[in-house]
Amino acid sequence: MERTSTQRHGSKCWTGWADRIPGERWSIYRRIMETAKANNIPFALGGAFATATHTERWRDTNDMDLYTLPKHREDIKQLIEGLGLKDIYDQFPYHRDWTYRATDGSTIVEVIWTMRNHRADVDMQWLTRWGEIEARGIKVFVAPPEEMMWAKLYVLHRLRSDWPDVLHYISVCGPGLDWQHLYDRLGPDFPLLGGALCVFSWLSPQKAAELPEWIWGKFVVRNPAQVSMDESEETRAGLLSDRQNELAQAK
Repeated sequence: MERTSTQRHGSKCWTGWADRIPGERWSIYRRIMETAKANNIPFALGGAFATATHTERWRDTNDMDLYTLPKHREDIKQLIEGLGLKDIYDQFPYHRDWTYRATDGSTIVEVIWTMRNHRADVDMQWLTRWGEIEARGIKVFVAPPEEMMWAKLYVLHRLRSDWPDVLHYISVCGPGLDWQHLYDRLGPDFPLLGGALCVFSWLSPQKAAELPEWIWGKFVVRNPAQVSMDESEETRAGLLSDRQNELAQAK
């Protein structure tokens, strides 16, 4: 089944991405997830799997991102290494204070228990608030759209920006998102989302007008009803780079 019948938080609830993963790679992911569940280690899918679930846009990154609680980071690390995967740190050093990365030589699994900037730790809401999907016969929790956006808003620097993903989440899930929850999660950092909403209202004022009206005042952004649209979304997306923006391509 490609999609569940329930729409949650504006999510597409799409599970077809799992069928696009090669069987050998999926068997590794499945063993890790099943073993974690058998050992009562709470986790939720993140990364490309969560984004595909919520937005129906698949990007094969050749890895699986899992969120877990900080207190379970050593448990899941031992579990993964017990299944034959090894820490990639010696070959590809990374910051071990927020993530753990392991591989069998070709497939990578990443475990995350806090934001890279340590603004917030993963908690149970992050893991279970949205709910589960069934993908290729296994039920797993998926990180909510709001938590995915929350983490991505802080990834904005010269080498990488996750704001295109944030804009895509707004485009696909916007009317159904729990905006108050996202506002509460951001706390004093809510202007970050205000910035993304400002860009989105310029890029796609028609879709922006479908969002709850109260959010514009909450995030201190001009109401899109006051914005004229004399260019197409594709035209404006093209102004952002020399290549067509993925948001417009995904329409």
